[in-house]
Amino acid sequence: MKRQMHNRHDITSWRILVAELRRRDTISAEEVAKLVKQHSGVTADYALRRLQHEGVLHRPDKKPRGLYIVSKGSTKAFIGNPFEAVRAICGSEVVFSYGTALYVHGLSRYGRLSEYFVAWSRRRNKQSVDGIVIRFIQTPFQEKMGSSVLHRGRTTLRVTDLERTLIDCIHRPKYAQGWENVVHALDRAKGINGSRMIEYVKQYRTPSLVAKVGLILEHFGDRWKVSGAALNSLRPYLPRTPVKFSRGSGGSLNKDWNIFVPDGVFHE
Repeated sequence: MKRQMHNRHDITSWRILVAELRRRDTISAEEVAKLVKQHSGVTADYALRRLQHEGVLHRPDKKPRGLYIVSKGSTKAFIGNPFEAVRAICGSEVVFSYGTALYVHGLSRYGRLSEYFVAWSRRRNKQSVDGIVIRFIQTPFQEKMGSSVLHRGRTTLRVTDLERTLIDCIHRPKYAQGWENVVHALDRAKGINGSRMIEYVKQYRTPSLVAKVGLILEHFGDRWKVSGAALNSLRPYLPRTPVKFSRGSGGSLNKDWNIFVPDGVFHE
């Protein structure tokens, strides 16, 4: 009788474990191990083998180590939530940045993503898994600085905040799907803290970026309520000789910010 009750308990616990897994699209081996420990008395290795045998978990076609796709009962498993997949590959604390952060903040002109940009502390080659491309971008300072936690559906994401996202994208528009997309975001951004942008850009220690951000803050100053005194605090950080707004661009020299500004730079 005791053994029968034990078996019944095992079956119930296993069903609870599978139900918990079905709530996810992708999951790492480490996260599976935690759920197994919480809901079942079997070992993590046994659970992984059984879950794959039962068709609950599948490895992606191009498999990064330790990532599993959770089947929803269809014949072919697929990644339904790329953000979950990136978190499973890179860790739950990974910081989404650049064009991906623009998208999460609702400022991108594009309705879907082809690449997922994350802030990373060291060089790392891009990684592809079942059509998802992850690009690891080294940043001038600690990845989590200027980041915030947002909820996208049932997934919790750590994302660079609005101010840092805009500075990152001004700095490297190629990681934001182009300058037109950055202008689109600047035109539509609301609730920007200009003082915060100024404090962030000082930490980049890149004079040409200071010149660009100063010019942009001046352009949007009334909307973002940026004071003249705050703008003037950037003067010591400006380049000593004139810089171009972008590689190969010309334009007229803005002496206040010591930068050549092409015509129509603020138009999509």
